[in-house]
Amino acid sequence: MRAVVVRGPNDFGLEDVPEPTPGDYEALVRISHCGICTGTDRHIIAGPEHFPRMQPLPTILGHESIGRITAVGPKVRYLREGDQVLRPGAVRYGETLGGFSGSFGGMAEWGLVADARAITEDTSRSEEPRLPRYALSQQIVPPDFDPVGAGMFITFKETLSWAQDFGVGVGSRVAVIGTGGVGICLMRACKLLGAATVVAVGRRDWPLQQAHDQGADATVNTAAQDLLAEVRAATAGRLCTHVVDAVGDNAVLQQGIVLLADGGRLGQYGIPPSRRTDLDWSAAPRNVSLHFINPGEARVHDLALGWMRIGLFDPLALVDLVLPVEEVHQAFDLLEKRYAGRITLAIAESSAP
Repeated sequence: MRAVVVRGPNDFGLEDVPEPTPGDYEALVRISHCGICTGTDRHIIAGPEHFPRMQPLPTILGHESIGRITAVGPKVRYLREGDQVLRPGAVRYGETLGGFSGSFGGMAEWGLVADARAITEDTSRSEEPRLPRYALSQQIVPPDFDPVGAGMFITFKETLSWAQDFGVGVGSRVAVIGTGGVGICLMRACKLLGAATVVAVGRRDWPLQQAHDQGADATVNTAAQDLLAEVRAATAGRLCTHVVDAVGDNAVLQQGIVLLADGGRLGQYGIPPSRRTDLDWSAAPRNVSLHFINPGEARVHDLALGWMRIGLFDPLALVDLVLPVEEVHQAFDLLEKRYAGRITLAIAESSAP
């Protein structure tokens, strides 16, 4: 089968790799689409110094995948042929497939998903279920779910769960620094969780307009406006209860400190190249806190589907372009040059029933 393989810094492309074989609790999936993550995927391609969780090279790219099940293992009970499922990957976490690791292996023609419920039920009560790393996130979506929007739906679930754990709720005043797909989804999630004020912070006008369209109450272009002054104006002088780094840049944490109100929370969602940084807290207000949180997308799956069904979130509105997987180099070039914000790769559209 074909897959997008990374062999070294900026050395990537379509290659022939072995097809995965499902185990007893796994299903084989014909992957139809995979979104390109402008953070993780681009950092992996850039090289190990840009991504701290790098898997051994060569590695198969992609974690925003979707496809339909074509076969199930003998112990699978809650997945069926024809089900459309999120996050199939060609390589099991921590293993290799014919010498290829998985990062996370969704840009491939075939992938695997696990029946987490069956594994859990068949595990003795005295033991912890040995679930594959991403099994809980490999969830079923309705038959009419448009696979083009899968990447943004996955991103929305991640950011929604993260915002919940970050404590965003009714009356919160939130500044989100970064207007990529993660930032836009975070803003939408915060508004739906009841935030009174959401301020979008970026450096380009068209993503800021998209942020406004997704519910941001105010936008700040730091290339032309004074960030602190604009945030003061947007919050009636009270500043923010929550500030989020949606970029993955330690310098953003420093930038965000002065935007906090007393008792405010500063959180880093994006993954920076380095996990070490020096922060100057001399300008910080009282009782502020710093948060690093892992998303828990599985628990908000049904909530996100419900919001999507009644029109509160539309993942397709956030996809700028769909390209065949054969044009993967052009896709990353468009993202690098900022000609597009979010791109979905079409891998096997014929997988639809």
